[in-house]
Amino acid sequence: MFRTSVVVVFMVGLMLVAVTKEEKGTFDDQDVQKRSKRPLMITARSCLDHLKNGKTKSNYYPIVTPKGSQMVYCDLESERGSAWTLVLSYSARYRNKKNIAPFKYGLTRDLPVNSKSPNFNMYRMSHAQMKNIQSQSTHWRVTCNNHVDYRDYVRVKFRDLDPLKFIGGAQCKKVEYINVRGHVGIGVTAAFWQYYHEMLHHDSDVNSCQFGRSVGAVGSEDNFGLYKSINRKFRCTRDDSSTTNTWFGGYL
Repeated sequence: MFRTSVVVVFMVGLMLVAVTKEEKGTFDDQDVQKRSKRPLMITARSCLDHLKNGKTKSNYYPIVTPKGSQMVYCDLESERGSAWTLVLSYSARYRNKKNIAPFKYGLTRDLPVNSKSPNFNMYRMSHAQMKNIQSQSTHWRVTCNNHVDYRDYVRVKFRDLDPLKFIGGAQCKKVEYINVRGHVGIGVTAAFWQYYHEMLHHDSDVNSCQFGRSVGAVGSEDNFGLYKSINRKFRCTRDDSSTTNTWFGGYL
């Protein structure tokens, strides 16, 4: 009788253990399913918000827009205390091509390309996307080859030149910083062009405004865009794989 009781208790114990494991397994599966179906909550409206929220690495991040979520590329590292969203980028091989309008025509036009897939070789946001990023930004800048050491670089406040509205030629506009092949200007005016049919750019061969002609410029040399006339010593046009990157951003 004693042995029989032990066996019964032992068997009951096994059954209890088995049931407990089965129930736990079912609970875990349901929990995973619930978590996988739970929508990702996105609250950042800009790359600057991601920086404020503790992100420190340059990467692709989602942001909230009036039309839903959007994936953008954020530079959170190149300039301390600032965050930059890539809005336009293209390789020099696509410069001034009649059949590739997004990299030839001005930023006042709506000419998106790969607007949902930010990259450095062939990318332009829609005008509406740019306007949304601009609403969260104070500055715009242009870099070459996604690199910042402040050579072949320009940074401007939107209040001094709005690239989404500006139309004109040889207009003197204030810049925070400009460097063309080592020729540096800080807090000076520089000449800019942009038309409906021409991308925003600076011409370093023109001796006007406070930031005059850059030594070593070629005839009608275009910098930071358009590139009808290029100088291989300017990093954005050094070779066909060189890239021109336009960013909208701000500071903490």
